[in-house]
Amino acid sequence: MDNITLSCMNGFTLRTEGDNLVIATRKSEEIIPISKIQSFTMKEPKGLSYGHIVFKTAQAATAGIGLGLGVVAALGSEKSFFYTKSDMYTARDLKEYITGYESRKSVPSSGSSSGSADELRALKSLLDDGIITQAEFDAKKRQILGL
Repeated sequence: MDNITLSCMNGFTLRTEGDNLVIATRKSEEIIPISKIQSFTMKEPKGLSYGHIVFKTAQAATAGIGLGLGVVAALGSEKSFFYTKSDMYTARDLKEYITGYESRKSVPSSGSSSGSADELRALKSLLDDGIITQAEFDAKKRQILGL
């Protein structure tokens, strides 16, 4: 399930390509490493409403696109997309792919204590810089240490 393509409202398409999420329009593409996605939420469509996907990345917001009716899709740190009920299963696949990325990539290897220490130091730096929260740091630390 490496390549998932979700058509969203207003000409946006979300597409996975290996370790990246591509946000495409007719005129441009933005490639985001999945490892840089800090949170991903999905609200499924109910009744006549659209489904909604929101995710945050580690980068700062750079701009926004007005979608009409006061809705803006940020091109920086928080991104928001709407999809139709007919694309709900594809949206679920996308969510599973994005949220399961870390567990697929973190394969425990024996004798990698220096790699773990380096990773913990990098995480601590992100915590100190305010890029991640204490709770996110603690969760990732437990994952790295296998606790």
